[in-house]
Amino acid sequence: KGLVNMAKGVKFSDCIADYNAIIESIEARKFAPIYLLSGDEGYFIDAIADRLANSILNEAERSFNQLTVYGQDSDPGKIVMLCRQMPMMGGRMVIIVKDAASLRKIDTLSLYTASPAPTTVLVVACKGKSVDKRTAFYKHVAAKGVVFESSKPYDNELAPWLASYIKR
Repeated sequence: KGLVNMAKGVKFSDCIADYNAIIESIEARKFAPIYLLSGDEGYFIDAIADRLANSILNEAERSFNQLTVYGQDSDPGKIVMLCRQMPMMGGRMVIIVKDAASLRKIDTLSLYTASPAPTTVLVVACKGKSVDKRTAFYKHVAAKGVVFESSKPYDNELAPWLASYIKR
């Protein structure tokens, strides 16, 4: 079952714990087939997406097997088609959808997420917006992948996080 945090009511400290767990799994090279990164705090969404973009494939494989598309310039049908392609000269395809908040009919991605390809990692970065938890897309990702929803910190939560971040 996927790692899921439920955003509304999620404390910033829980968001940090989930972020750290995802980063640890990436560093251990344990990749989920689908990542849904959404919410109000863009820092964590960008950091996870960037870490995935730079970790799954080596530099030579990226030029053939890693694609970044933008929500405003794409549609779910095209993304599903990209996810179904077989990797060239490598074991995995990585499809990163940035600015997915502007992707129309995002639930149509459920055509892919119902049965994700074992050779593809799909990263959907939806900054500033939450995905409707009642949709098939969300439910598939929650069952088969990683759902991360960031929340903005309150002032009293920011100082301890910054202190621990600086110590690293």
